[in-house]
Amino acid sequence: MIKYIIILFFNFSIYAQINIHGKITGDNKEPISGASVYVNGTTIGAITDVNGDFNFSIPNEINALIITSHIGYKTAYSEIKKESFVLNVTLESDVTELKEVVLSQNRFSREEMLTLFKDCFLGTTKAGKKCTILNEDDLYFTYDTDNFILMAHSDRMLEIDNSYLGYKVNYTLLDFKCKLFKLSIKEKDVVSNSFGGYSNFKETDTTEVVQKRREESYKGSVLHLFRNLSNESWSKDEFALFESAYMVDSKDHFKIKNTTNNLFEVTIQKQNKSLRNKGFVAEFSILYNKKEHSKIYFYTTNFIIDSFGLYTNYDKVYFSGDISKRKVGDLLPSNYGL
Repeated sequence: MIKYIIILFFNFSIYAQINIHGKITGDNKEPISGASVYVNGTTIGAITDVNGDFNFSIPNEINALIITSHIGYKTAYSEIKKESFVLNVTLESDVTELKEVVLSQNRFSREEMLTLFKDCFLGTTKAGKKCTILNEDDLYFTYDTDNFILMAHSDRMLEIDNSYLGYKVNYTLLDFKCKLFKLSIKEKDVVSNSFGGYSNFKETDTTEVVQKRREESYKGSVLHLFRNLSNESWSKDEFALFESAYMVDSKDHFKIKNTTNNLFEVTIQKQNKSLRNKGFVAEFSILYNKKEHSKIYFYTTNFIIDSFGLYTNYDKVYFSGDISKRKVGDLLPSNYGL
């Protein structure tokens, strides 16, 4: 049975290289010290000082939002302008009610559901297994026994220690669903899983060993694939593109236009295949490094890739095979290597 994954990153805005500075205050007009202001999915950002002030710069174009967060306040999301600008944000106080957990509502134990969540969210690769969710008690689960779906939620940002890749990752989980083909809580019975949210990265280790591990996680990843796709870089020794069992020329299937603001518009040639779900456009096999086999499914005829390798229409692109095994444990900042 094919397993596939949709990894959502919620990236929207388009901009050029800019500098950002401003002040973060609460709804009482008092400055907030220690608030996080960051570009989603990157190491780019800053912490506000005692006056609530911050500043940072963004070196390249990217499809992303600026996230502002602090404990006790609702997270704010800001679009990025096309030039340097001042960003002043007022955070609204957040009074979160504790959710009552009724154990009888779930068919499986919390420990069982947490184990499956970590397998599907962090991954079962070396990096995924080394990750630790420091505040896993903030997670709560529901299991739909009629449709065999595990769902996970958290009212607080997940704090993830990825010692294997040398990052501390803060992840705001907006959605997590894991579909199984029968009433089960085992990873081997997973049909598909999807998750989405906002993240920021802080380096905790930059040793040579960690740098090598990061490169291993990057090679063959979705980020690597889409950077190569935008540059039309396909070869037998890296990513090779196949339709059915035959290697094909990407130029026959992807039309890539480099726009003036360094964004890449991609148009996909629709395949004539019967018995497909509504909206199906194309399906390709991908071979990386002559050994990693994956598939990519497009349910959109076009999307945009930025200079970081992030792409739009993310909810209409599916993966299966080796590439889908890389979850948050192997996730790198989108500004990695730039």
